[in-house]
Amino acid sequence: MRMIEVYTYCNVTVDFEIGKEEDMMKRFWKLCAVFFIIIAACIGTGCGGKKDDGKIHLKVINYHVGTDFGAPYFNYLFTEFVKTEAGKDVVFDFEEMPTTDAYNQKLKLLIASGDLPDIVLTGGNNYTEMAMRAGKIADLTPYFDADPAWKSQFDPKSLEFASVDGKIYAVPMAKEITFIYYNKELFRQAGVTPPEIAWETWEEFFAACETFKSKGIIPVGMDTADFGWLSNLWLSALVGTSGKAGNDWMNMMYPTDYNTPEVIAAAEKLQKMLSDYTTADAIGGNYDPMATHFFNGEVAMFPNGPWMIPDVRNEEKAPNNFYEKVDVMLMPGYAMTMTPQPGDMVGSKEKAKIDKAVEFLKFESSLKNQLVALEMASMQPESPKVEIPDSLKEADPLMARALEIQARAKITYGQNQILWYQNTLDTFSLQLPELGNKKIDARTFCAKLSEEASKNTN
Repeated sequence: MRMIEVYTYCNVTVDFEIGKEEDMMKRFWKLCAVFFIIIAACIGTGCGGKKDDGKIHLKVINYHVGTDFGAPYFNYLFTEFVKTEAGKDVVFDFEEMPTTDAYNQKLKLLIASGDLPDIVLTGGNNYTEMAMRAGKIADLTPYFDADPAWKSQFDPKSLEFASVDGKIYAVPMAKEITFIYYNKELFRQAGVTPPEIAWETWEEFFAACETFKSKGIIPVGMDTADFGWLSNLWLSALVGTSGKAGNDWMNMMYPTDYNTPEVIAAAEKLQKMLSDYTTADAIGGNYDPMATHFFNGEVAMFPNGPWMIPDVRNEEKAPNNFYEKVDVMLMPGYAMTMTPQPGDMVGSKEKAKIDKAVEFLKFESSLKNQLVALEMASMQPESPKVEIPDSLKEADPLMARALEIQARAKITYGQNQILWYQNTLDTFSLQLPELGNKKIDARTFCAKLSEEASKNTN
């Protein structure tokens, strides 16, 4: 004889047969299986999940968590926005990512196959055109046009950078500038006198590297994994300061020809730096352990932007009083990265969510909050209308020094994580260890980059 048992919960019904002769243990495990099916079905249909609370839920993937330099600032943003009139009916649903690199990889995956979060925070890499071509982000042009006061606060170059085919798809939030941090104590130990603002030439820089090396001090921080952020900054500077042709090339969006004299010469110097002037784990390593080397006083010079200043002060990352040991200089030739940072995007498909996401981006990009970003995370304001008070400079001398030296830069240029095709960045990171280990030469390195970049134009 067979019996049918029926279980219904939250409008989900499951029935199964059970034999009269089955023992209690078998019946127990069948019941467990039934309730797992019911729970899964309820989640899928929405019952047992979040109730309709009348709020607009915005999904955000947030990598500014834990000890990330921007964690306090972004916590402030999300907390304060829901207190405003525009945000009082908004709830943020967060997915946290451990690192910027993990976040960038996830964005690439979601652009290729999946749905982007409602608010897409910039991870430094420029995904605007890729996301637009994939139909994954909203056209924000009507929102800018409907609010001339908001639009007028932005640098026109930043808005142009955030546009594709004449339409604006991202909201600029900060400027990207980079320079060299250096350890004053290691300079003294090596007998190297740091320049006031910058070395005039790369020859002077490399002479200093030789001196550090002769004293048993590692000259520079570098890496190869996760797009080779540090090595990218050295290469960008080497190309961007190599005359007009090199500077034009280093400010070009989506270059496809890397077989130029300037890029090949820069790759040759980068190879020497990777093989002779950096840590043993730089080849194959990513940013975080390389930063730790600098914070531990093991590396004399480290390229990065002003957002690293909070980390220099953070005693969970750097030793006590390390802040006092650090100063900044421009790249040789009085040069630095200066480019708009990729903006935040909106991945919502529903108009109500797009409207609220834009309201949040207006809140984030306000002149007030650009100043808060500078105070809390040392993020350089995007808008030229932001006025920086003297009190802020007094409270953070290293940030004040960074503002001073950038005003004295004679040469500016872009950097590859903003300007290059994403597949070319992958190849850059993949081929850097081959270059550093001298398995390929600079010409082969550049040829491989050209070959990969050209795939985007076929």
